[in-house]
Amino acid sequence: MNNAKSTRLRTTGGAVSLNRPGRKVAGSRSAGFYSTDKHGNISVVSQSLARILQYSSQEEVLGHNIAEKFYERKTDRAEFLKKLSEEGFVENYLVKMLRKDGSQVVLSAHSTMLCDKNGDPVGVEGILEEVAAMKPAGKSKERPIPDLVPVDVNAASSFDGLIKDPLTGLCNYQYFMTCLDAETRRVERIFHPTSLMMIDLDNFSGYNQKNGREKGDELLKAVAGLLKVNLRTTDILCRQAQDQFLVLLPETNRDEAMSLAKSVKDAIQAAMTDNGITISIGMSRFIVGMTIQEFFLQANLGVYMAKAAGRNEACFYG
Repeated sequence: MNNAKSTRLRTTGGAVSLNRPGRKVAGSRSAGFYSTDKHGNISVVSQSLARILQYSSQEEVLGHNIAEKFYERKTDRAEFLKKLSEEGFVENYLVKMLRKDGSQVVLSAHSTMLCDKNGDPVGVEGILEEVAAMKPAGKSKERPIPDLVPVDVNAASSFDGLIKDPLTGLCNYQYFMTCLDAETRRVERIFHPTSLMMIDLDNFSGYNQKNGREKGDELLKAVAGLLKVNLRTTDILCRQAQDQFLVLLPETNRDEAMSLAKSVKDAIQAAMTDNGITISIGMSRFIVGMTIQEFFLQANLGVYMAKAAGRNEACFYG
């Protein structure tokens, strides 16, 4: 790899990733993370990224070759990989992809190259953010104010409308990421523990299909209320996607996070027995030097472990 002085080696799930010192926090309207093998086959994808591409589930995206299935032009993927191989990472790298219906979406990539212990590439991981359509050249040079969350005009007039999810009243993903960035910077300064909890509802799609969207929304609000009651006042809870939630756990080590996750999981199961709804929880701990992409990826892998274990489980990765 080139630029050896500006990158450092880190281990991620048995592979080594080249990461730039620092991080990029997702700040656009929607974002999601992914991981591919060296051939470009998708091995990990978040539900939010699947939805950006207009797929209803992660399973529809997993296993597909990212260049063959999603890139508008295969040559763009080759150029992307060339830059990755030269620098080990990319930030704010624009790529054009295709949604399920064939329409184009422009995404900003913040990705790192995964390498084995010998330095040979074995895959790519990172975050893809949807970016707003660019203004035509020759118009105003002023930088547009980003739309933090799709809300109506009346809601935008209040602070709550900018930081809260309109359905559940929890904080939204953009505000959560701002808090997460501040918390990880604090941890890097004082070396205190912090953990991340990723919550995915089990069987929600089936419930929605059987009972309708209105009942599904009511269920999501009920689950959000239960999560809020069973978490601590210092925890930061947000709705990440339709049936997914994130919880930032400041001053919380691995054992404390696992204990809290189990109590939350049991509380949801007890309250939702009649609906057949449970939750799968994945967790990770922040280690100084880790990128936010790695922090999220490990929690997401924890969710996969919980699903593989039969759902209604809480699993810690890393």
